[in-house]
Amino acid sequence: MQRRLIYPKEVTDQQARRLAEPAALATVVLCGLLILSGVSNIFSVREYYIPILLGIGGILYAVILFYGIMPSPVRLQRYKWLITIANATAITIGLNLLPSSLQYIPQIIMILISAIMIILWDRTATYIFILLSGASHLILSSADASLADFVIHSSFFLVAAIAVETIERLANANLKRVMRLQAINRFARRISSSLDTNEVLGLIREAIKDSLTADSYFFGLVEADRLQLQFIFDDGELYPPTSAPLEGSLSGWVIRNQQSLFIADLRNDVDLDGVELVIIGKDKTSLCWMGVPLHANHINGVVAVASYSPNDFDRTDLELLENLAQQAALVLENTYQHAEVQAQSRLDSLTGVYNHGYIVNILNYEAENCAMNKTPLSLIMLDIDYFKQYNDKYGHMVGDQVLIVLTQAIRQHIKSADSIGRWGGEEFTIVLPGTSGLQVHSVAERIQETVSSLSLHDRDGQPLPFPTVSQGLAVFPLEASDVHKLIDIADQRLYVAKVRGRNQIEPKPAHWTE
Repeated sequence: MQRRLIYPKEVTDQQARRLAEPAALATVVLCGLLILSGVSNIFSVREYYIPILLGIGGILYAVILFYGIMPSPVRLQRYKWLITIANATAITIGLNLLPSSLQYIPQIIMILISAIMIILWDRTATYIFILLSGASHLILSSADASLADFVIHSSFFLVAAIAVETIERLANANLKRVMRLQAINRFARRISSSLDTNEVLGLIREAIKDSLTADSYFFGLVEADRLQLQFIFDDGELYPPTSAPLEGSLSGWVIRNQQSLFIADLRNDVDLDGVELVIIGKDKTSLCWMGVPLHANHINGVVAVASYSPNDFDRTDLELLENLAQQAALVLENTYQHAEVQAQSRLDSLTGVYNHGYIVNILNYEAENCAMNKTPLSLIMLDIDYFKQYNDKYGHMVGDQVLIVLTQAIRQHIKSADSIGRWGGEEFTIVLPGTSGLQVHSVAERIQETVSSLSLHDRDGQPLPFPTVSQGLAVFPLEASDVHKLIDIADQRLYVAKVRGRNQIEPKPAHWTE
């Protein structure tokens, strides 16, 4: 993973300066020690002017770099290689001019400069600096240097390389964590505003794809005793929704125990009670797997990711997946509750059939479809005969029971594509797409016969008569060019049925044959 901390994509130049500041200050302090060392011996040994000059030069060089070049990312990048060579030259001069008692100072400075360079630039420039410094020192060092001195000096370059690798890996790990936190935050912001289940599933799939390097992943919700997989992505291919057994699977274990599961290497035996490996997607066995549960009041499921390579995930990947799953479960619970509220807003609270407003929407929608497909659409307007007198005689509680039982009886004689709504009071509307005049009359007759056989009982168990119903029928577009006219015709025919004595269906079957 290549980093450019001087550019403000992940880390700004001000942050890069702050990261490099401790090493720069330590370098200045060490240069100050050189000056103090030279001053303390200025009257005894002439060569101690060298530490003073090197210390002053080092401080000036550090100040110029820190305050003149580092604040400008453009300058810092432009002079990268010049600074690298200058740093290596300065270290070489210090190591070869200073007495052996003070050579530890440029060696420590070399380690600190390596730390600064890996923060500001990259491995390439840093290792070139270390190699130039080391090679120059070895070439210019005295031939009579002992093996022990060679080992000691070389160890500092080795320490510098170790420090560089440590900082680089820590930086990469922190950058990876930051990027994943950003991914979680982006996911949370985007998903929190969604109340559509399909959109939420798409965002979950996108978040897993962007934040984890996985060969396959899937999302499933429990329905009955099976796992309904909403999506499966495997080896670059997105599969349609399907179902899988819960028992004996890793996903089933996660759901049953409501606990995350991380298996780094599936080549080893999976020591889980009743679990057998189940292949989902392509006929290819995953070697690294992790799954986390999704749980809320109405949500129970699992999110799982897998890789065809062993040890491809770590605990930070599991934490990321757990965060995504937690956010997803909360939002899916919200979408479920929103859907419940939406569904309830469409229904009549007493009978459970559609209310007036929504049955009108359905009628308009079905009329458009039937007009497009050139198929008939039939409408039944049904009213309970003498319902006010019935309520007055037996009470409104019994009247409410009549409405409930009647809607149950109507449902027995209509198809799943048909709809029933409460038009108002004791009047109901039945919408039958793809149904002709003779067919709708047959449905109305069956409803009439069923209603005539219904009965109720009062609180004492005594039988009560069930009221009769009258029905008016109309067919679109045979008899009406739009929905409003269709409703008017059916309503007028319902009135005719009542005038004829109630418990009638209008028109007669002959009307449709004519």
